[in-house]
Amino acid sequence: MLYVVFAQRTEPSVDLVGILQNARRWFDASIDVVDERRSPEPPATPESTVVRIRLDRPKQNLSASFEVRSRRVTPDDLARARDAETRGRAAGMADLAARCPTLWEITSSDGGEIAVLTIAAIFAATALGPVMPPDGSTLFGVRGAMERVEKLQNA
Repeated sequence: MLYVVFAQRTEPSVDLVGILQNARRWFDASIDVVDERRSPEPPATPESTVVRIRLDRPKQNLSASFEVRSRRVTPDDLARARDAETRGRAAGMADLAARCPTLWEITSSDGGEIAVLTIAAIFAATALGPVMPPDGSTLFGVRGAMERVEKLQNA
């Protein structure tokens, strides 16, 4: 399950300070950085990184591990964002993605959909860019991610 968060950062690295602060301040969550290294895989550039993190949100009984790869946005990413905006009727979100020179690819090894959407919301709050789910069905922001979390929790 690969979620993409478009980021307004100029460097293709994860803003760990911002992520940790936003997790505590807005989501009543903590994030531990397990590992951080340069990304060895294409389309990585020398400054691309891979970060392994652990999310804990005790009040929601939520704990999960994630790997986050940072890289520069490609024309293909922007085309996928435009298609997702059209499919999901997410007016303006592809334009927001186009203002983001980098992105963060989030995968989870042990978390379910609620955990992934929660971490995507935290990252979107920091990146100031939209989230694209694995199926490319739409683009959404922090509020959209948390609405999906709430819907899953109430199901």
